[in-house]
Parts: sequence; structure tokens; C-alpha cells
Amino acid sequence: MPVSQRYAFGDFVLEPSQQRVRHLDGATLNLTPRLFAALQLFVENPGKLLDKDALMLALWPGLVVDENSLSQVVSGLRRALADDTVGSRYIQTVPRRGFRFVATVTVLPDSAVPVGALDTAGPSPINKAPGSREPERRHWMRLAWAGGAALGLGGVALWLSRGVPMTGAGGHALAVLPFKPLMPEGRDELLEVGMADSLIARLSTVPGLVVRSIGSVRRYAGADQDPLRAARDLNVAWIVDGSLQRRGDQLRVTARLLRAADGGAVWSGSFDEKFTGVFEMQDMISARVAQALTPSLETATDPRRAPTSLGGTRNTDAYQLYLAAARRAQDMRADGLQKSIALYKQALDVDPGYALAWAGLAETHRRGLFGADTRPSDVFEPAAIAVQRALAIAPNLAEARTEHAFRLYWFEFDWAGAEREFRRVLAINPNVAFAHFGLASLMLNQDRPDEGFAQMRMARELDPMSPVFNTLEAAYLLEAGRLDEARARLNRALDIAPRFWLAHSTQGLLHVVDQQRDRAIAEMREAIVLADGNSRPSALLATYLARLGQTEEARAILMRLLTRAKSRYVPPSSLAAVYTALGEVEPALDALDQAFLTRDTRLTFLKDDPRLAALRKEPRFAALIRKLRLDHFGPGLAPL
Repeated sequence: MPVSQRYAFGDFVLEPSQQRVRHLDGATLNLTPRLFAALQLFVENPGKLLDKDALMLALWPGLVVDENSLSQVVSGLRRALADDTVGSRYIQTVPRRGFRFVATVTVLPDSAVPVGALDTAGPSPINKAPGSREPERRHWMRLAWAGGAALGLGGVALWLSRGVPMTGAGGHALAVLPFKPLMPEGRDELLEVGMADSLIARLSTVPGLVVRSIGSVRRYAGADQDPLRAARDLNVAWIVDGSLQRRGDQLRVTARLLRAADGGAVWSGSFDEKFTGVFEMQDMISARVAQALTPSLETATDPRRAPTSLGGTRNTDAYQLYLAAARRAQDMRADGLQKSIALYKQALDVDPGYALAWAGLAETHRRGLFGADTRPSDVFEPAAIAVQRALAIAPNLAEARTEHAFRLYWFEFDWAGAEREFRRVLAINPNVAFAHFGLASLMLNQDRPDEGFAQMRMARELDPMSPVFNTLEAAYLLEAGRLDEARARLNRALDIAPRFWLAHSTQGLLHVVDQQRDRAIAEMREAIVLADGNSRPSALLATYLARLGQTEEARAILMRLLTRAKSRYVPPSSLAAVYTALGEVEPALDALDQAFLTRDTRLTFLKDDPRLAALRKEPRFAALIRKLRLDHFGPGLAPL
């Protein structure tokens, strides 16, 4: 069906290319994206019985909804069209089966006369078009997975594709800021950030558009945010900001799309709904923003691209628990991660079909590798279950596939499989920052620095306020000998998160390179204080002290780590580094064998870790390299 066609029925004309329905008098109906999508399905299939299951699949791809949701959509359409359930001028209910569009529909090509003069146009009705039709279920399954009837952004996706390469600025980069509170009292801070998060998820699927992650915009929450300053900070050409007020079950929202160059508003809208309508509101805002940007996204359609599912929910209780869980996971401290896991599980108890919550649960488990001394199996085994549940609901959910890629990379040591999966994620959605980061790390480990640093830069550009991305990019740059770049990136990380232990540890290593021993030791001690019990900075300090000849304190730290290891997990690779620095080769090799048995993530850097350089001529070390298939690659980079 050419998108230029229009459809006339009764007193209305539906224009798919404009996502618009107009009355004969020229007035435009105010339909939500889902109502419009439903109407378009009916109009394109007049006279045909559309069964309930197929309609729900087409209108809510990747989501599990009940018949009440479909009934509300049909009721909304009937109200908008002034239809009567008794007379049924447009939509007829077929009890226990589905619905049928009973009005005569005619096709109006671009050359057709304008709205208001249909009585002389004489186009042919399509209700009686000849030709066989495929079985209903198969037909509607095809429509649903093709994305042609998807909510909100589905119509936009027909016009666009991922043809524009990733870029940090220019006309294709956009940020969505946390919404401001309309009134200082009774704020809903979770919802203010949550509106931005939900819109980012929706807009990230718009082909050709580079969307900054939620982590990059969190700092702009609050009533005094300056959207144009934020646009400059985030290096974007477009910014979405808005305000909201929630009173009980009522929600008032305003939103606008601004040009960063001059602050001009390209689109703005206001909405007053019950809180249960927040999802429809998000659909409409994201669709309007995407439509406003369409002329700037010089793209071409790629029919091979798989449809993208948002994997969301329509349950407000589950949604609010999801927002709270995501917030608690941000600082990567052990207590926050445990609370986040509990909140995600509560959200999934409310809505087991919430694929994004399953993916968030998996990601929070993975964060435990950095935020606490967590045994890898305790991270990746529950994460794998969560990923499996997410992908059963939404097979192309990029966030879930990213977590699967990290399992292949950091737990199964399947280098080729991990690379394929990271690339698959980025083919689905190039705006997933962690997929760029994972692919970057893999390449930098495997002697592919040019593409590795390019992918690392993309991750950081998508989430420029991430202390993790800025710090680890600095660590890789330090290992590559690019000291000035490393300092600049690390300074940025410390500006963002002055108390981030990993940044202080990396700062210590920079001082080591600069031969500033006292400052290096001071930074490493500060990292230990800030690490919330994580043993990695302690092991780093012990390793450095041993190399300086301060073996007494180094051994004291080692003994504390060994004592801790009797009751809780301590990464064996950390123990191996300290043993190596102390010249104790056999205990170091024993620790590395234990690291392999526990799937210690640090083994991904085994071949190139400078702390283990003294072991490289040992037969047991070489055997472990072969077992991990790391001997297939040239010299790589091993960060902190």
C-alpha cells in the first residue's frame, strides 16, 4: 500500500502519511497513536472480521494485554467517530469473536479532490475489491511483526530506517530531559525522570536518530534546568523537555521539541489525563517528536530490518516499581543493587510480561561485578533466566540481547559469539550504549584498537555523563600510552562523580606513570575508602606497594583478602596479581586456576594484564591462555 494514499469513509478521511484523520469540514480528530493505529487497521480491512487476539497482537506487539485494553481502544474510536454501538455506522462488535469495520471505504490518491468535495470525486470503494485474502490469523500476525500497525512510532518507522551513521552531534542527536515539576509541592521525582526514560526508549527506535541515554540526562532533573545549556553539554541538535504535575490519579503534562541552535520550538503539546493514560500520552509525545524530525532524518527504508519491540507494560503499578528499581541501581553500591533487584521482582510479580523489567533485572545483576565482590555465577545465572524471560516476550528487545552478549563475553568466554550478539543488538538499535561499550572492550582486548576506540567513543557519546564509560575509556587510553587523552577523559569522570572509586584507582595509575608515587598511593587509598567493600582497589594497592618494595604492608593486605575469601567471594585474579607482585609464582598460578573455575571476569584480560607479566613464560599460564583461546589474538589492552 503506498503511503501517499488516503482513505475516505463516512464523514472522515484518514491520511496514513500524516498520521491524521480529518472530518469533512476540515477539522482534525485528536486521536492517540494507538487509536489511530487501530483505526488504520480497520479502514485498510473493511468488511473483514478482525479477531480479538490478532488485534491485540497487532496493537501491542511484544506486550501481554487483556481484552479490556482492546475494548477501551474500540470505545475510544467510537467516541471519536460519534459511532453508536446500536446503529454501528463504523465499527460492529461480533460477540466473543472480534470487530468488523462496516462503513464503505474509498481510496483517494494524491490527485484526489480535497476533503469537503468527496461527493464529486467518484473513487472506487475497496470493500468489494477482487482477489483472495490470506487466512485472518496469518494475515494479522504478519502485520503485527512487520510493524505496520505498531503503536505511535509504527507509522514513522514505515518512512525511515537506520541509514544514517552514528554521530555525536549534527542534526541527528537528541536528548530528552527529565520533566520539570509544575508545582514544587507534591513532586513525583520518579515520574519526572521516568517520563524521560520512557520517551528515550520509544525515540531510540526511530531510524536515523541518535538519542542520549537516561544516564546522561539525570543530572538535569529539577525545576531550574536550562534546556539549551543541557543541549550544549550533551552535544545534541535537538532537545525535548517538559513539565508535569500529578494529583492523585490525574496527570497534567506539557512537552516541547526545541532546536538547540536557537531555542525555537518545533512542536509543543499539553495533555490532561488520568494517570492510567500515561502510556498513551508517552506514545503521542514520542510520535509527534518523531514526525517533527522526519524531514531532518535523510534516510531510506531497509525492509530487511527486524521490527523493534519496546517490551514495556501498560500497568501503572509495575511501571512505578520499574522506575524505582532503575533509580536504585544507578550508584552501583551493593545495598542499592540489592534493593533494585527486589523492586524489579515486585514489578514482575505485578506484570510478568514486562520484558524491560526482566532486562533491567539482568542488567542490575551484571552491575554487581563492579559494585560488589559478586561471584560470577551469582550474577550470570539469574541474569540468564531474566534474559530468557525477556526474549520470550520480545525476541528483538535490544536491552535483553545486550545482557546475553555480556554473558557470552564475560562468563562463557565465547569471543566470537559475543561479538556476533553485540553486533546484532546494534543492528536492532544503535542507541544501546552498553552494546557499544561491550563491543569496544572486546575489540580492544583483541588487538583491534581503531574500531575499539571508535565504539568506546560511541558509547560515551550516547551516555556522556556516565562515570563508568568515561573512566574505562581513560583506562584503555592509559594502557595505549595516550596520556593526554586519558587525563582529559578521567577529569571528566571525576567532574561527574567525584567519589567514584574506579576513577580514583585509575587516577592512581596515571600518577604511577608520571612517577608520582605518593600521589598514586594516596589515590589508591582513597579508592579503597570509597569502594564500599569491593576488594579490587585493595588488591591494586597491594600490587603497587609490593613492586615498590613495601612488601610488609602488601602482605598484610593480602592476608586480609585471604581471610575475607574464607567467608565471601574475592576475585581470584586479584589474589593472583598480588602473589605475582610478591614473587610467589605457584600461589599466583593456583589462584588463576581457581579464577577459571569460578569464571572470573578479569580473565578476559589475562593475556595482556601487565600485573601478570612475570607469569607469561610459565607453562601453566600458557596452557590457561590456550584453554581460553586467547592465543588466537595479537597484543591487546588490559585496563584497570
